[in-house]
Amino acid sequence: MKQWAKHEEQIERMMGATVGMYGDLQGIAGKSLQEVKGLESSVPGVAATVDALSVGEG
Repeated sequence: MKQWAKHEEQIERMMGATVGMYGDLQGIAGKSLQEVKGLESSVPGVAATVDALSVGEG
């Protein structure tokens, strides 16, 4: 069971890093960056997090 918890934590960190990178790219590229449907629709709260990260970036 400990391995599953460790893997879950690794996945959460990876998703956080991915969301951060996506937000940074949105700040740089603006609306020319294509939407990543898998990122924004499959993970609850990710779209809001991406929006929050990209505010004030451009």
